[in-house]
Amino acid sequence: MTESATWHPAAAADPEHLAARAWSIVENGVLAGILGASTVAIWFLLLDLVTRGMPFFTPSLLGSILFAGARPEEVHGLNGAAIFAYTGLHGLLFLAAGAALAWMFAQFERNPQVGLILLLLFATFEAILWGVGVSMIPALAGVVGAWAILVANVASAATMFLFLLRRHPRAFARLRQAWEE
Repeated sequence: MTESATWHPAAAADPEHLAARAWSIVENGVLAGILGASTVAIWFLLLDLVTRGMPFFTPSLLGSILFAGARPEEVHGLNGAAIFAYTGLHGLLFLAAGAALAWMFAQFERNPQVGLILLLLFATFEAILWGVGVSMIPALAGVVGAWAILVANVASAATMFLFLLRRHPRAFARLRQAWEE
């Protein structure tokens, strides 16, 4: 399915249309989540290789902190269980983010004003997520680099946004229309 199911008032009560629309949102959300998670994973894989010569250091660090209670300065090597656990959590969080974004794009088609508000809320959420992450675990930001976290967040959001724009070709026009009104 290359284009989303588009909402039409006359078809709103049609169960087949609702099912197709829901499936489109789920499909777009899963794909967007996979793309966003992959973008972040590839970014940190390359960064770990270049800066530390140790691939998978960042997921090992994050997994050790979240699941083993380690402090950032205590993590010096790789922990397979921590990498696996963090990668699973990372994937689930991105699937949820992808689903939320796919739902937002479906809203752009129905009501561009609501879509504009949702887009601004998403940008605010991204900023809060970055700020909370950097401020709650400042030692982690020191090890990984606040700039690296910011690049990962922006790159993953841009990847998911561009993918969804491609799947919802009318969404951008509707969003621009709402912005001009």
